[in-house]
Amino acid sequence: MASNKELYQSLSRSMSSYAPCGYLVDGIEEIEDKWKCIFCGYIMKEPIQFVECGHRSCKGCFESRIAAATNAQVTCPDEDCNYQFDRNQIMLDRAFKRELDKKAITCIYKTSKNCSWKGTVNAYQEHLDKDHTNFSCDRCQESFSSNEALINHQSKTCSSLFQRCPLAPHCGEEMIRKEEFSAHLLSEKHQEATALALLGKFNAPEISDQDHDMETNTDTNDLEEETSTKLSELADKVQKLNDDTVQLSRDFIKLNELTQLATHEVNNFQTQNTDRNHRIASFQPQQEDIQKNIELVKQNIEQNQHISTDGTLTWRIDRVAEKMSDAVSERQTSIFSPIFYSSPYGYKMRARLYLQGDGTARRTHLSLFFLLMKGDYDALLKWPFEHKVTFCLFDQTGNNRHMIDSFRPDGKSASYQRPTGDANIATGIPKFCPLPMIQQDDNAYVRDDTLFLKIIVDLNETPKMILPFMLTLNPGLPNHVQQVLINQEKIKREQQNLLNASTATQPTPMNTCG
Repeated sequence: MASNKELYQSLSRSMSSYAPCGYLVDGIEEIEDKWKCIFCGYIMKEPIQFVECGHRSCKGCFESRIAAATNAQVTCPDEDCNYQFDRNQIMLDRAFKRELDKKAITCIYKTSKNCSWKGTVNAYQEHLDKDHTNFSCDRCQESFSSNEALINHQSKTCSSLFQRCPLAPHCGEEMIRKEEFSAHLLSEKHQEATALALLGKFNAPEISDQDHDMETNTDTNDLEEETSTKLSELADKVQKLNDDTVQLSRDFIKLNELTQLATHEVNNFQTQNTDRNHRIASFQPQQEDIQKNIELVKQNIEQNQHISTDGTLTWRIDRVAEKMSDAVSERQTSIFSPIFYSSPYGYKMRARLYLQGDGTARRTHLSLFFLLMKGDYDALLKWPFEHKVTFCLFDQTGNNRHMIDSFRPDGKSASYQRPTGDANIATGIPKFCPLPMIQQDDNAYVRDDTLFLKIIVDLNETPKMILPFMLTLNPGLPNHVQQVLINQEKIKREQQNLLNASTATQPTPMNTCG
């Protein structure tokens, strides 16, 4: 069955007022489209190609159309193309013509005149001029002055090509090409005319009389029988359609009632939804406040989850390389430690680390500072703050070569008075650790891109000699256990000092032998 595109092109060519210029040959329908003119559908004579879209046609077909065009442009008839072009947008395709000239064909008069000629396209015109100069139609016997006129007649106007529709003129068509007759019987207009005839809108005998009067070939009886069969089938279908229409009308009435009910319910729902949206909108500010409070509580929980309240802070700093890079580029020159306290109701404190140093220590040392923050129990505390602060950078190799330094606050400095803002000015040790100590490969202080600092606020006035021992204790031990060990070490060292002092004060025995 032909595609919609092929049917459209066939109809367009059959209705064209231009005589075909190409060669009509036997078996034309079996020849590849690439050899056929896009206008007349025959084998191309003097082929040309359209530059814009690539389609080809006979030169004569193009010339006849360009001559009749009002805007000196021709439209490509391919429905997927429809490009417009003029004489400047075509070209002679000599390579294609050489290939076309070699194409094997059979004379169009093979059947009608028993012509046995077979050859190539380039020899076909000579054969026609030599062997077929009597240009008469073998179907209707009408004579013509040229082969082109005969071909035009046989392809477009010969009465043998047409069949009159039995429902004419009610179907809107008079004479229809035979190859299109079956399609016409199934067309919408013919179906409508059939339905009108069955419903008695015009008399069926009238159709038969007209059809009998207009018979033009021996196939009419077969077509009448086929048409009668189709009409009978269509009558059954029309009756079924009538029954279906009645049922559909009932269904439509019921559906309309349901639709009205649904519309009413939808309107009620929309009203309720609008009211609900208004109520939700009125709750929005409260919801935002609640959400803010929840976030604040979350932050407080996170901040307080691991807060130290014994005056010490072990600070883990990861991604050291990244933070060093940020400090070098000055994207972020310093980082703050978590907040810690001297006791649950004591001083609020934190540390500040400059990984590339600060001030005169810039790019030479780690700078580590201590700052007091405004706390909830400051009114109960003793001011100025006067407890010694110790910093420790841990050796992670197990050799206990920690970097330790301490300082005692200056009671006259504003940094150690009761905070009036969020935090006092930080003070500490600008040159806490030389940078090369943590920048060398495989150094003891940065491992797995992580370093550990400890800040100790000495609330017990721990002797300086005890600090190294205190910093070697296992951080995993509970604070009270560590404090017991520290006290034991204090007693041990005090006893050792007393023993050493006692030994030093005893008199040396005199030698009485002699």
